[in-house]
Amino acid sequence: MKDEELSAYYRNCHLCPRNCGVDRSSLVRGICGEGVVVRAACAVLHRGEEPPIAGEKGSGALFFTGCSLGCNFCQNRQISSGGYGGELTVEELAGLFSRLEKEGAETIDLVTAAHCAPSVVTALEMASVKIPVVWNGSGYESLSTLDLIEPLIDIHLPDLKTLSSERARRLFRAPDYPAVARAAVERMSRSHPLEYKHGRLVRGVIVRHLVMPGLIEESKELLRWYAEHLADKTLLSLMVQFVDIDGGDDGPVIDEAQYDELVDFLDELGIEEGFIQESGDERPWIPDFTRDNPFPSAFSRPVWHC
Repeated sequence: MKDEELSAYYRNCHLCPRNCGVDRSSLVRGICGEGVVVRAACAVLHRGEEPPIAGEKGSGALFFTGCSLGCNFCQNRQISSGGYGGELTVEELAGLFSRLEKEGAETIDLVTAAHCAPSVVTALEMASVKIPVVWNGSGYESLSTLDLIEPLIDIHLPDLKTLSSERARRLFRAPDYPAVARAAVERMSRSHPLEYKHGRLVRGVIVRHLVMPGLIEESKELLRWYAEHLADKTLLSLMVQFVDIDGGDDGPVIDEAQYDELVDFLDELGIEEGFIQESGDERPWIPDFTRDNPFPSAFSRPVWHC
């Protein structure tokens, strides 16, 4: 993508469904919190993702600064809304993709990159990596942005957070989230049917759903929709380790009884393909992106830090 074409995407920005329309090529930042220059916090070989993404050596995860959704329970708050990260030129970004591949990454894992999609596309074209590229996002995706990235993405890893407009309004001020996310995920499933090579997923969609304490029935509603519309086309990743960022150790958790209820419900729906986090007493580790390695060493090896 040429410089002028690249700049045009940011000049009147409609890369995400917020459609703020600001000129990010000037000093103005969008709702995502970002301007025209890509920022990121770190790149790591990350073994904490789903097995098709992490493989044996880990995904080459690049954590971008900024986010258009702004969930109030985000574990990555330091970078999603806190602004932590360093600037990268498109050439430097391409170099990071190549470096991750050389370091042994099983995939290139683009974590929350929708707001800088044109720059990412240009960098991927420069890098020409041979490993699968993963689009790891919130599900709050513009169809036009999906059109832009589609030729370069192998695996989609979207969240499907809620199908309640009122819940979406309360949690991330986006009452249109259910409609937008459903349309985006269905579009992904059509453009990226499941494809395996030597028994390993090389193309397709893995839909993530984080179950929140006290909202089990809303999760069941979402899973019913998933079973009807997506279960035969995608894989499900059910996540149960919710973290109350502000509540500390006294925050709500999914208890053993609720966990068992969810597992039984998946059986009732006939959802067999996918992944579910194990239930346990230990709280998930909240990353600290100011450290060279934001994650425990057992799960992550740093490759670059801002």
